[in-house]
Amino acid sequence: MQLLVAPELFLTGYAIGAAAVRRLAEPLDGQSLGAACRIARSEGIALVFGFPERAGDIVYNSAVAISAGGSVLASYRKTHLFGDVDREQFSLYHNDGEEAFTDRAGETGIGQATRLLSRWGLKFFDYDNDGDLDLILANGHPDDMVEQYTANVHYQEPLLLFRHFGGRLIDVSKEAGPAFQKMWSARGLAVGDFDNDGGLDVLISNNGGAPLLLRNRVGRQNNWVGITLIGRRCNVDAIGARVTWSFGGKTRTRMKTGGGSFLSSHDPRMVLGIGQQKKIDWLEVRWPAPSGRLERFVDLPLNRYTTIREATR
Repeated sequence: MQLLVAPELFLTGYAIGAAAVRRLAEPLDGQSLGAACRIARSEGIALVFGFPERAGDIVYNSAVAISAGGSVLASYRKTHLFGDVDREQFSLYHNDGEEAFTDRAGETGIGQATRLLSRWGLKFFDYDNDGDLDLILANGHPDDMVEQYTANVHYQEPLLLFRHFGGRLIDVSKEAGPAFQKMWSARGLAVGDFDNDGGLDVLISNNGGAPLLLRNRVGRQNNWVGITLIGRRCNVDAIGARVTWSFGGKTRTRMKTGGGSFLSSHDPRMVLGIGQQKKIDWLEVRWPAPSGRLERFVDLPLNRYTTIREATR
């Protein structure tokens, strides 16, 4: 299950420690979100927890994102009538604060573009390295006979690419290359810089066909800083770390997350775009619990990867 959080968009997370997951399951099943938050705070974890609900013939798939500090970051609830997967536009929930969220899929164009699609993979990522997160979606209907009994719904479906521009997500699929003009039976999506040029590439698995590798030729046109975070007091992958960087008078923040899409896992390295700026002013890492340490770095080299290890003192 994927979770969308806006405007500082990030995807998925997971609880660290099976014991913590078991302890969180009971209060969530009992609909006591407050108890789950208290446990998250005591355990120093962040998680996305999914569970089914039923109301008559309507089945809900729900999830709650809880920060390592024990506060609710976001919630997700997608309605399914009789397990249907198409004719339900995707939802994009904007975090309004105070545990309230507004679905903005309609105003962004995501709702209309996805109304007849079935999602198997998505990722917010900065494909052009301008510092803002863009969005890619891989789709395909699960039933290869759907076209025999449903009009306007197809087994193979298009890829979608949205660019973050002027505070909005703009559908740029038509300009994104030949692969976006074809139909696919996608069953997973992974993002990573396979050729180490700073442009995040995309690998899509397809049911009954060869995987599709989308090579990014746009990202390297802007400058970037690549980092690999290694935790020492916190978890070794630094899942939950909050990275903030400054360039050209702008500041951006991104959270290091785990997980991926269906049967997929993303490149654990982070690529931080700075557009046409010639330097990054500074970069801060707030390491996750139990550390909580804040470290600042300057003079990081551009257009290459740097390993950052959490300090132990």
